[in-house]
Amino acid sequence: MHQRLAVVSSLVLTCATGTALAQTDLLPDIITTVTQLYDNRITVENGRRLLRLSNGTANIGIGKLYLYGSTVNQDGTRDVMQRIYRTDGSSWDRLAGKFIHHPTHGHIHFDDWAIYRLRERGPNNEVGQIVAEGEKTSFCILDLQVYDNSLPDFDPDGEFRNCGSTVQGLSVGWMDIYSKDLDGQWIDITDVPDGDYWLESTVDPVFHLLESDNTNNTTMVPVVVSQGSTILPDAYEPNSTFTEVDAREVGKPASPNLGPTGPLTTIPDLTLHVSGERDYYRIYLAGTGTPANYARVMYQGSPITLILYNSNKAQLGLPATGTNGITTLPLNNRPRGWYYVRGSTSTGSTTQNYILEIKPPQSAPPVIQTTSPPEGNITLQHGVDTLPVTWTISDPDGDPTWVTIYLNTAPVLDGNQVLIPTTINTPGSDGSAIVNSAYIEHGVYWVYCEATDGGVKVGSWSPGTVTFTEEHCEADFDHSGHVDTEDFDAFVVAFEVGEQDADFDSSGFVDFVDYIEFVLAFEAGC
Repeated sequence: MHQRLAVVSSLVLTCATGTALAQTDLLPDIITTVTQLYDNRITVENGRRLLRLSNGTANIGIGKLYLYGSTVNQDGTRDVMQRIYRTDGSSWDRLAGKFIHHPTHGHIHFDDWAIYRLRERGPNNEVGQIVAEGEKTSFCILDLQVYDNSLPDFDPDGEFRNCGSTVQGLSVGWMDIYSKDLDGQWIDITDVPDGDYWLESTVDPVFHLLESDNTNNTTMVPVVVSQGSTILPDAYEPNSTFTEVDAREVGKPASPNLGPTGPLTTIPDLTLHVSGERDYYRIYLAGTGTPANYARVMYQGSPITLILYNSNKAQLGLPATGTNGITTLPLNNRPRGWYYVRGSTSTGSTTQNYILEIKPPQSAPPVIQTTSPPEGNITLQHGVDTLPVTWTISDPDGDPTWVTIYLNTAPVLDGNQVLIPTTINTPGSDGSAIVNSAYIEHGVYWVYCEATDGGVKVGSWSPGTVTFTEEHCEADFDHSGHVDTEDFDAFVVAFEVGEQDADFDSSGFVDFVDYIEFVLAFEAGC
């Protein structure tokens, strides 16, 4: 059945003209996002020097990326079909790669999803030869974060939520994120000499997918490799102009577009790494400044001067110049709104390891209520399922709000709560975020939504809990603890009447693919 489907799909693709595709097919368009690529660092692990990087991939096309498993191969991989939807409501399928089982993540990934490279960077930012390369990376592709909710056919609920399912993909306007601390998110740069480079990420590097545009699959950001002989750019570079700062996402890791900084934000290990450099940071004040509010740097060497600008880039007041290793820029009487802080040395010299501290004013805090998980308990599979978290939020002063999610085994902030990095400073107006269970251990958790308007931080615990269970066998359909004929009989009954329990591949509907998937799992006995 699956082989015949693959042949038919191949014929459809071969016979379709470019004009017909453009007119009738709702194709995805997958890009690599720049925000996540800036979140990188160099580490030493097991005697090797690694450039670790986060990676984001988003769908900006007019149709969803829909992938599902097909034929199981002798090597344990599974053929993947891409389903292409059309404007008339019909669809067609084509062969699009393989699923493999990821040994450390414990679930299936789409193979060859991304590749990471380090390239030479010339004196005028020319793009040069590849000097180091990571292995092609396999992803479990999920709707993990909203990328652009203004796109036509954006689905606010998303569709793809499960790594155990043989259906994966990206809805229009959604993105998937793999943070830099996850397995495989690195390039070995042990033998790379010091110098200026481009860090490059390419999604779908071998063109498994049919999409509307293959020319926008690659994104790159500048990085510097050094053994310490020179002053390095800090993690918040590039931030030497207003434009560079404005282009970065608010409040995300390593973004100089800091946004919310209250009640106190301290950022160490910053540098002015070249002569005459200027570092800009964008901040939000949730109220009118008092004498207790300031922007401050602590430094060694040449004094750092701080200048404040309003949202229109106009300088406010006189520069503040430091003495004895400290420069303080008062925020007294500054009204609520967006501002820029600029740091530079008066002599144009370099400065290593300065510390930025922001203490903004406070106002009436936002009001947040975590609404899911609801009362009771939700059971999901650890490392496979994701958890949608929802909230309601308002701010008495009309300030923008941001939400960050934590999980803990008890509804208390006792230092054991686990930050979910992909949710950091999610716009409160989104009303929801997705928790990837790969960032926590299996167990029972309460969910805490921490909200801020840029001043104080408040939060709310979920009414109920989520249990992330250890890996289980999907063919144990009646959850008896073992696979037997009762599982088969129970599945057949559910399948015949179209019950959602028989939606074995979590595609949202019960069809013949579910039956095939169950039979394969049943025969394997998990």
